[in-house]
Amino acid sequence: MSTTPPPAPPKSPDLLERMPLLQSFMVALERETGMSMSFDDMTGFVTGFHSDVKPMHLDWEHQLHACEFCSFAKEQPRGYLECVLNKLVVNRIILRKRKGLEGHCRLGLFDMAEPLIHGGRVLGIFSYGSVLVRGREKLTREKIHRYCQRRNLDPKPFLETLKSVSLIDEDSLPRHREALQAVVRLAEYFCESFGVQQAIYRNRELKYPYVDPEHMPYVVKAAMQYVITHIDEPFIVKDIASHLHCHPDFLSRRFKQHTGVGLSDYLKQVRVDHAKRLLENPKIDIGMASEMSGFSDRVHFSKVFRRLTGVTPGQYQRKATGAGG
Repeated sequence: MSTTPPPAPPKSPDLLERMPLLQSFMVALERETGMSMSFDDMTGFVTGFHSDVKPMHLDWEHQLHACEFCSFAKEQPRGYLECVLNKLVVNRIILRKRKGLEGHCRLGLFDMAEPLIHGGRVLGIFSYGSVLVRGREKLTREKIHRYCQRRNLDPKPFLETLKSVSLIDEDSLPRHREALQAVVRLAEYFCESFGVQQAIYRNRELKYPYVDPEHMPYVVKAAMQYVITHIDEPFIVKDIASHLHCHPDFLSRRFKQHTGVGLSDYLKQVRVDHAKRLLENPKIDIGMASEMSGFSDRVHFSKVFRRLTGVTPGQYQRKATGAGG
């Protein structure tokens, strides 16, 4: 079992400084603790990528939870649906009580959550954790064994993947709770400073689909999760539909109906956002960024990138890395 946080991705300090402020704060905490942080947007004001509050823009990794163990669990039969249902229960409790929670998920990982409340409305929920707590490892393993026994699954792959999860001390939990609450206070400050009108967001046309946990169908959420977990593969909408055992037209229609954006457009936007983060690393060239973002060829990548950003990949990288030109 890992006793220290996993090594952080190779990101230079100046790259952290170029991130939107809220995300840079979240990433700094993740690096220090090995815990994962994400924001479950209830209205679309963050996942809509509106320009209103630029310091609060978040990449897909911090909008949809994607730690290694949780991603593995979601890939199992009915795993994604069960994770969604588990999250729904937590969200409903927080929305009703309007205060934070902490505890263990269905597979025994520890999480804590805090609501972002602005103008009397819960705009979303910050989650922080997906870790093991020292002294509670037995509880986690027992949960995994019971879960696998009920579903006739082999627990060995779960326990093997569990080795990637960070282990924290129980007496550190109050400090982590304070850190999470500090992130929420920063978000509240941005909402106040930028004059966020929380009532307008649900009806605004979104550039990005927002996650409405109460009403979004499973097939839409599963499509979004597939995009996230396979972003480096050159798949198309037809491949997602095949994975979900449904017709591409049905999937596309349902996706646009519930998000306001076409699945193909969503896929391109997520790929480009991923490529932008890759290009901020001067050691990654345009060809590598194209391949690692799932584009079939560099020419197509450049066309899509320029259409969505207004600049070429090369221009973006030179500006992002300070190379000039």
